[in-house]
Amino acid sequence: MKNLSFDIITLIMEEEIKKLNEIADFFNRINKKIILLNLINKAKAEYDKSDFKEGKNTLLEAYNIDKNNSAVLRGLGNLELFEKNFDKSIEFYTEAIENSDNKEIEYTLIGMAYYLQDKLDEALKYFNLAIDENENYTSAYEGRNQTMLENHLKIIDLQEGLENYFRK
Repeated sequence: MKNLSFDIITLIMEEEIKKLNEIADFFNRINKKIILLNLINKAKAEYDKSDFKEGKNTLLEAYNIDKNNSAVLRGLGNLELFEKNFDKSIEFYTEAIENSDNKEIEYTLIGMAYYLQDKLDEALKYFNLAIDENENYTSAYEGRNQTMLENHLKIIDLQEGLENYFRK
């Protein structure tokens, strides 16, 4: 009888310890999210003050906490884009797509990175992906329209160049 009581108490204690560990894990996850949100807000404030170096450092700190956070990845992509590190910015945007609830934003940003490199066919592809994702996302339409206009102007320049060449 004495052993049975001890076994029951041990089982109850093990269950209580398990519940307490689950509660501790929950609070640790909440704490991690609070720290992450504070870092994201700090990085945004630094970006708004044009302190891009500190903004990047803050986002890298946030990245070390959560390497899958789409806002952090998008922010790092934006800072790389600002520094004209187009390939690196596209890498961050592509990573962000995997965990984003607003993929049209990342697709548009990738389109912009290609546009800035004068890779208009690739840019157009990503602007269209953004529109497919959210047909009400005006930034994607603006990017696509600008890309199509740029493409059209290049064709006109090419045609004029050919006409001038053959007139000679």
